[in-house]
Amino acid sequence: MSDTPDPILDKLPPERLLDADHLQPIVAGINCMHSMETIQQYLAYENKHQNRTPVQSRLRERAREIRRDESDAEEQAIV
Repeated sequence: MSDTPDPILDKLPPERLLDADHLQPIVAGINCMHSMETIQQYLAYENKHQNRTPVQSRLRERAREIRRDESDAEEQAIV
C-alpha cells in the first residue's frame, strides 16, 4: 500500500467522480487510481450510494492490478 495520498482524491473525490451519468469518465478516473486506500474509499462510496455492478467490478479489477504491480515490484527488488 502507498503512504502518499492519491491525487485523484483531491481533484475528484468519490461523491464527484461517481456522480457521473456515464461510465466512461468513471472508468477513466478509476484508471488513474494508484493506491489501495483510494480504491477502498471509492468502492465503499459506490456500495453505499449507487451500487452499480460495472463500477464495482472495475474498482475491484483495478485493485487486483495494483496488487499485482506491487507484487511484481517486490519480486524485482528482491532479485
